[in-house]
This record gives sequence, C-alpha cells and structure tokens, in this order.
Amino acid sequence: MSEEAPGTVPEGKCIGRYQILKRIGAGAMGEVFLARDPHIDRSLAIKTVRLGGLHSADSTKESDNRLRLLREAKAAGKLLHPHIVTLFDADEAEGELFLAFEYVEGCDLERRMASSPPLTLREALQVVRQVAEGLAYAHERGVIHRDVKPSNILLDERGGAKVADFGIARLRGQATELTTTGAVIGSPQYLAPEQVRGEELDGRNDLFSLGVVLYQLLTGQRPFAGETVTTLVYQILHHEPPPVRQLRPSLPPQLESLLARLLAK
Repeated sequence: MSEEAPGTVPEGKCIGRYQILKRIGAGAMGEVFLARDPHIDRSLAIKTVRLGGLHSADSTKESDNRLRLLREAKAAGKLLHPHIVTLFDADEAEGELFLAFEYVEGCDLERRMASSPPLTLREALQVVRQVAEGLAYAHERGVIHRDVKPSNILLDERGGAKVADFGIARLRGQATELTTTGAVIGSPQYLAPEQVRGEELDGRNDLFSLGVVLYQLLTGQRPFAGETVTTLVYQILHHEPPPVRQLRPSLPPQLESLLARLLAK
C-alpha cells in the first residue's frame, strides 16, 4: 500500500460531515477534494486551508489567520449569483480549516486557453461579460475578490463562467488589525497598480485584473510581462500595453476602448 503524501486526505475518509471522493487539485493554501454531503446527497468541492498559506499582519499567529478566514468566508457565503461559485460552509475539523464550495463540472479558463481550438471572439466576450456580472454583484455587496485570473474562472460544461475562490475576498473599506500589511495577495501578472502600491482596494482592482484576462483572451499574451517581479511591477505601474488592434487588427474599435478603460492606471 502506498503512503499518503503529507497533508493529503485518503479517499473514502471524511472532512467534517463531508465524504471525500477524490483529490482534484492543490494550491499554495491547501488541497481541493471532490466530496459528497450525505445530508442532502450533493456533490461539492472541499478546499482545505493551511493557515501558514494566509498572510496577516503577524503571519505567525494562527488565531489571527483563522479569524480572518472565517470572517472572509462569512462575506463570501452571502454571495448567491449564477456567475459566482457558491460557498456553502466554512468550518474546522481535526484542527484543519476547510471551505465547502459548489462543485462545477468542467475546467478553469486557464486550462481552456491552453487547449485547442481557441475560444471564439463571441465565446471570449461571453466569459468576460459573465465574470463582470458576478463581480458587479459582489461589489454591490461590499465584497472584492483581489485575485481575478484565468484559474479562478471556472467554465461549466455549457461554457458558462463562474468566479471561484472568493475565500480571500475582503470587505471593501473594512479596517481591522487582521488586514494585510505589506504582503502581496494575488497572482503578480494580474495585479492592479493599487495592489502593487499597497493601497486601499475597491472593485476597480478586480476590473483591472479582468482587463488583463480579456487582453490575454483576445491576443494570446498578457499586457504586462517581466522576467523578474521587479520588472513586472514596473510594467504594471508605468507601461502602456500595445493596443489590441495592433496585435489583432480584425477586432472592433469598441474593444480597444473598453480595454483602455479597464486597464487605466
């Protein structure tokens, strides 16, 4: 019998009341499992959270990280929208925190972008429109995502888009000793200038990141790139990317105007 890798949950075991079916992914903060809720016979995705993967003003204090996660889960759990992955539960089992999300059959946008054939213009715009609708709904309720990127956009089997992982969402404008100080949360290539500068964030931050995703969908390349984080940060703060119609002349002028607004510094 092979040994389980450190931190994994053997298939057939439970996390809380949820029966684990199989491991389906892993990230910097934990692992993701396909699970079943025996109370209502529903499939869902369980994400375990390593407290060391969360950054707070004092990352050595697990109690601070726990409070932060549960606070943000409470905010995310109020978001009920067809283009947001629903958070059903947040709890702790055997000393490990976990989040129970709606299970979306399909793949994420990052994987879809790497496959053939590429998304058509209509399909790409539909994905971005649906993500924008989900983000607008969250922003109206004071919740921002802070990590909009292709791997956090799930596509169901019909091609519908859902924004995933509001687990690091933060209530807009909420000041607390648990907020991040000097730590970068998010994927560097999709960060907004305000994130890079460590400023207070609002919904415009998510729209900038969505603009980066749209630019990548339309051109096959990101608007900002760099071999080092320093170079990338400089590009985000000071560089104006090539107009999309310079790279893809067949695109309508309205898209160029839209991207200029989304990527405005």
